[in-house]
Amino acid sequence: MNTDDHTTRTLLLSQKADGMLVVSRGSTSNIDTEAGLLSSGHSQVKAFNIRNVSNDGYDFNVDGLRLGWGLRNSVGLVEHPDTGGVYSVENSVDQLVREGKDVHQDNPGEEMNFHGYLNGTEYEPQGSNYGYPFCFSAWVPEDLPQNGNIKVGTQFAMGDQNSTINDTYCADLIPPRLTFQAHMAPLDIKFNNSAKEAWVTFHGSW
Repeated sequence: MNTDDHTTRTLLLSQKADGMLVVSRGSTSNIDTEAGLLSSGHSQVKAFNIRNVSNDGYDFNVDGLRLGWGLRNSVGLVEHPDTGGVYSVENSVDQLVREGKDVHQDNPGEEMNFHGYLNGTEYEPQGSNYGYPFCFSAWVPEDLPQNGNIKVGTQFAMGDQNSTINDTYCADLIPPRLTFQAHMAPLDIKFNNSAKEAWVTFHGSW
């Protein structure tokens, strides 16, 4: 599982599903077009049963339970202590351009995403596409050309829209549960003892 650029891996050992290890793998560059291919394994969060590993180990690209893809660099992972729901916080893209305009100062927003459960609780969108490398969450919609009905947290298309990649396409993908200010770089997320609040740490702009 070699990757350039975002080379670290975040690991989360489930407390609700025995032997399940969640692994987050980031992109290979700021805009990693290969992440648009599910088979690449880039920018994905997966879970693996470490109690049932063959001598050959796992191939991240094709093995494991996919919790989500289209996740640029989800460096923080947490499991809700009561429900077992898995959440991540994601560092989004830099130097974003839309319809020829540089909008990177305040867009896109960073994200907190929900990925379902490992304990058998059904969550229909589990394993779905969260947008990257084509769609991102708005933080300051008024700075975006052709912003139409875009609000904070709405998924919008980067670059020049076309018949394939556009705001309509992006609207059908999984939106974040929470959108943070652009370039805040969330690094971790933890629930408090009551499990009613989550704390998120931020690195700040690069």
